[in-house]
Amino acid sequence: NAQVAEYYGEAPANIKSCDETSDPAFCDTFHATDESYWKDIAFWTTPIEQCLDGRKDITCVPYAKWVQAWAEIKG
Repeated sequence: NAQVAEYYGEAPANIKSCDETSDPAFCDTFHATDESYWKDIAFWTTPIEQCLDGRKDITCVPYAKWVQAWAEIKG
């Protein structure tokens, strides 16, 4: 897990990996142990018609339509 985290430049999924990184400050750099930092992160999810930000007065664009629009743009 330490090698994958270092390769992608992200916090490791397992905090015990911090002991295995080549850079002793790696987990500090990527906020691996800073729980308050992670509370402000919005992780990506596949878009669906039900808006995940709480809006109920509109329909959001589902993933299939994103794919269709991208295919049309690319040609």
